Amino acid sequence: MLSALLIRNIRNASKLASVAGPNADRIVNVKWSNGKIGEFPLIWLRDTSPDAATYTISPAMTARNLTMLEFDVEQKAKKLWIDVDEDSLKIEWESGLLSTFPSEWLQIRNPSDQEAKKRRKKVYLFPEETWGKEDIERKLKRFSHEEFMKNDRVVHDFLEAVCIDGIAVLKGAPKGVRGAVEDIGNRIGMIKRTHFGMVFEVSTKADASNMAYASNGGLPFHTDFPSLSHPPQLQMLHMLQSAEEGGNSLFVDGFHVAEQLRKENPEVFRLLTTHSMEYIEEGYDVHEINGKTFRFDYDMCARHKVIRLNDEGKVNKIQFGNAMRSWFYDCEPAKVQDIYRAMKTFTEHCYQPRNVLKFRLEDGDTVLWANQRLLHTRDGFKNAPGKSRTLTGCYFDWDIVKSRVRYLRDKLSLEQNQPSA
Repeated sequence: MLSALLIRNIRNASKLASVAGPNADRIVNVKWSNGKIGEFPLIWLRDTSPDAATYTISPAMTARNLTMLEFDVEQKAKKLWIDVDEDSLKIEWESGLLSTFPSEWLQIRNPSDQEAKKRRKKVYLFPEETWGKEDIERKLKRFSHEEFMKNDRVVHDFLEAVCIDGIAVLKGAPKGVRGAVEDIGNRIGMIKRTHFGMVFEVSTKADASNMAYASNGGLPFHTDFPSLSHPPQLQMLHMLQSAEEGGNSLFVDGFHVAEQLRKENPEVFRLLTTHSMEYIEEGYDVHEINGKTFRFDYDMCARHKVIRLNDEGKVNKIQFGNAMRSWFYDCEPAKVQDIYRAMKTFTEHCYQPRNVLKFRLEDGDTVLWANQRLLHTRDGFKNAPGKSRTLTGCYFDWDIVKSRVRYLRDKLSLEQNQPSA
């Protein structure tokens, strides 16, 4: 479903004027009364034809009926014409099927129109800009916890901010009350279970199994669980009991630092994006499963054979974490010194004041951020007598978060909504 405003703007813009083709490249050329043109691959029009033979659309299912094994990619159109009364393109295929493409359907999906391309890209909710300290301090979005729990539009706006900026904050949950993480998680979708369980607690404790629990000192910038083949993509923390002094949350946009290095120190960028590092994490965690205390012992090691390419077809990854680094398995020993120097340079850039967002989570506040984009830490703290700085947290995957955003865009008929192909 598209927003009524978007459809109205497109519908009022112009009418279909002519159609020609397909040409030798099997391209159908469409022209509108305002002069805009569209170049549509014939076989794509057949594949996405909005008719009952091509798609099953019901309350229970939206599914494509065509299968590539049986799909004739060379099929031809018998006739093409503009239906002026309906303001639509009609195609009669050699098979006898009649496809009808309304003008607004074509304009929204026009592969020749830059605005349509730009609008379409927003369905993926990729960040278009990185940030430094001044940028994020100006635009960091904060929302009411109470409104988030009862207003779907606030859920959308909060999650959209996390998708675009990599971070957003909820303010004002009941202080000192456990369960906020589960409540927020249920509003978002499904919490991701890890070897720390579904919901974990961060608090200083004796015989700590993780550096975050070992002392009230500061921690280094890191991302969580680089020792996993699929590290959690988002992390959430809720402040139950803040420290008397310190314990501020610090974040840095790793994408932004990487771009700085690409421009300011390209050799460091090249080293960090062309050599892989092995991450190992050994230990245990004690958490609850089905109401029973459960100890999980683990030996994680991130060396898995997978394909991970960016949109240019190149491996392009810098990954840092608080797991133990132990092995460089794809370079000569003589190169290791250079890689350590590059890691040091990256780390120093992370701590530059121009890059660091710093703020304090008060009791009842929650922060959700992109774990594979932002590095995070806390500074040292001092507890009030008889109280221990305590947070609860969990992880999410982008698929769940972005699905929720797109679902709410559809449900609320927001202008950002996009149709399926």
